[in-house]
Amino acid sequence: MNTATQLLLGVVLVGAGMILALGYPDAELGWFEGRPLGVVLAIIGAVDLGEAVLRRRRG
Repeated sequence: MNTATQLLLGVVLVGAGMILALGYPDAELGWFEGRPLGVVLAIIGAVDLGEAVLRRRRG
């Protein structure tokens, strides 16, 4: 994946996760509730951002 695309995806995942976790904590989204799903999305986005930053520093 392109580094710029990975950075954008990470930012979108963190943003969506924060919106779900803070804005809709008790909303039921299929099998999931808003807060746990938002936390998981934010963590995945943060890992994605970290990986993109490390890749950009290496070369």
